[in-house]
Amino acid sequence: MLGSLVNDMINNKENSDALYMLHLVCKVFYVGNQLQISPYLMEGDNLDPWVMFFKTILDMECPPDLNTPTDDQNEIQRRDKSIFWKIKGITGKITYRIFVKYGNPSLVEDKVLTKTFSNSFSLKYSIPLLESHL
Repeated sequence: MLGSLVNDMINNKENSDALYMLHLVCKVFYVGNQLQISPYLMEGDNLDPWVMFFKTILDMECPPDLNTPTDDQNEIQRRDKSIFWKIKGITGKITYRIFVKYGNPSLVEDKVLTKTFSNSFSLKYSIPLLESHL
């Protein structure tokens, strides 16, 4: 159910309320998985919808009013406070954190679930997420 709501919000990105809701969803995920990713997300393909959600956000086109070059400090500050950049920023933090913690299987703890998840993550998600970050 959450997946369909999130997809509706992503498709309705001109609506500022939808963008604020996406920001809240991302913040809740970030805080809930800040120290260690939930064991549920480490099992099977449970992380797939979240990674696709984060990749979609990272790949979203920048609105034209935030994309033009400017030297005006007030305009730069206004753009920095834009909900669009806040969503991209928290999403970047989430994916970077997971990538750093689990992206290299040789550096993770020697727990079976963690090693298995790290191997799966590095094979399935590391390249697509890296492409989105670039």
